[in-house]
Amino acid sequence: MHDSLEVLHKSPQPLRLVVAGPYTAPAGRNFLPHKHAVWELVYYRSGHIQCPVGDEVYESQPGMFLLTPPEMVHAEYAWTAYSNYYIQIDAPPDSPWPRVIQDDADQSFGRLCTAIVREQNAVRTNRESMMAALLTQLDILLRRSHEQRQLPAGENLVRRVERILEERYNSSVTIAAIAQEVNVSPSHLRAQFVRLRRCTPMEYLQVVRVRTAVAMLQSTSLTLELIAGFCGYDSASHLSRHVKRVMGKTPGALRG
Repeated sequence: MHDSLEVLHKSPQPLRLVVAGPYTAPAGRNFLPHKHAVWELVYYRSGHIQCPVGDEVYESQPGMFLLTPPEMVHAEYAWTAYSNYYIQIDAPPDSPWPRVIQDDADQSFGRLCTAIVREQNAVRTNRESMMAALLTQLDILLRRSHEQRQLPAGENLVRRVERILEERYNSSVTIAAIAQEVNVSPSHLRAQFVRLRRCTPMEYLQVVRVRTAVAMLQSTSLTLELIAGFCGYDSASHLSRHVKRVMGKTPGALRG
């Protein structure tokens, strides 16, 4: 949808996993200042430790994802017992990744780190292909997170809500509930959409639903009732009205 997002799917070079695994330690077991020749990504699962990285000092909390570039001195001082996942990746030093991320409510980074660690330590068919796919997904999420931090607040808000709508288009979505989730008022959310996208959030939702419905009409033989239900519409007639308004054609004409 956004031309600028196309670059997110292009890595400068394939990433290579060096090592990954889980780690647990009691309070007082510190890692003194050290550095690596590759990126080290650490996802903190529990506990509280102090993490100096270069000139910055981070206080860990569960869900924090800390990324240290190659050759950067860093350390860990364990005030409590703690656990993490560590992942070392051979990637360009200037990869457009953030230095620290707090995971989202869906634990997107935590789940991905878990999958990488499990795949690293498993004996499975097509393991290399699966690992390449997981690393590509990680690269994309990191690039998106970095890009979001560079965007103006309004654009960042709109893109975040667009992703929510694209993920939940087939459920009972209310703009009031989404506005509450992203900590803005419905009127502010609507104003930002109109200013940046020249449509309201609800109009954008209908475009997503219609786009999905048209794809299903053209690629499946499902009935209009089934497609309507899958796309979040109450009935086939409800679907037909929106398809005709957005596309200028009836579902039958599009299917033909």
